[in-house]
Amino acid sequence: VSTATSLQPFSLIMAALKLLLCVAGIWSCFFAYGILQESIFVYKTPTGDKFKQTTMLLIVEHTVSALVALVIMQFFTGTSSNWRQHLKSQGIVACAQCGAKFASNEALKSVSYPIQALAKSSKTLPAMLGCLWSGKAITRLQWAAAFGITLGTAGFSMGGKKGSDIEAKPLGVLLLIVSLLCDGTVSAAQQGMRNQKEKLSPYEQMFMTNVGAAMILLPVAFVSGQLQAGIGFLMENITILDEIAIFALCSAFGQVFIFLTIAWFGPDTNAKITTVRKMATVLISIVWFGHTIGTTQWAFVGVVFASVFAEISEKLLTNGKKENGKKENGIKENGKKEK
Repeated sequence: VSTATSLQPFSLIMAALKLLLCVAGIWSCFFAYGILQESIFVYKTPTGDKFKQTTMLLIVEHTVSALVALVIMQFFTGTSSNWRQHLKSQGIVACAQCGAKFASNEALKSVSYPIQALAKSSKTLPAMLGCLWSGKAITRLQWAAAFGITLGTAGFSMGGKKGSDIEAKPLGVLLLIVSLLCDGTVSAAQQGMRNQKEKLSPYEQMFMTNVGAAMILLPVAFVSGQLQAGIGFLMENITILDEIAIFALCSAFGQVFIFLTIAWFGPDTNAKITTVRKMATVLISIVWFGHTIGTTQWAFVGVVFASVFAEISEKLLTNGKKENGKKENGIKENGKKEK
């Protein structure tokens, strides 16, 4: 008993250190990812040209992520023998994730990063859209949170003065809706995969999803001419290469930390960490790039933040009730055994 008691504080310390590592990894990687993402699309050459080759950028990102996952599997985790039976489900995830990233990156040509990040700051919106496929019930608070996030993002977008850098064009808003629909498809497909008896390891999922996305994007980039144009742009503007390389590495290692968090603490903890990170990125982008924000727009940012915190609070309360229910059932079962 004394040994178990002495080990308990050590276990708590180790759990706290693991959580700190996950938070630091996810936040640092994706803070940098968000800033670099906006920086790449606002970059201008001396002649005023901008980087517009979204598909090529995503090919680089997905390829680097796939290579990182492959290295982890080869040297640390190994691979399972049942990966072929997951090709269909992983193909759906790859297509949907590819669509989500393409739409959100392409949207940055028509909206500022704060608007994009606000629109995608909630886990509820993609989950609700995913329910169109899965049929899962939505709570009243989730409906209210979704309405608050939509209202707040719309108000923030339209509240900017004409000619300011915070305006949103209709095409950009449409692309954000497409991105959320794709996120919902990913959420529904991944939920279905969790219910399967034989599951892929997190890094097998990471590898297959990124390889699939790169394979989808490669012919699209070639046929559209973005691959050739992108290579030409980068050869003429070598200074942006560093940003793209770091951007891709931040995406890859950010995914690694996400999978570590899910493995150690579960998807709910990961959702809370990433949600708070997205909200903080909005504020960092506003300060970093000097976006001009009016008082009304700050009020709408507050509406979005309050809505997100409401959905997080509901999740915490629901999980707490479930845990209490499990404890009560355990006590009742022990009482029956003693009788």
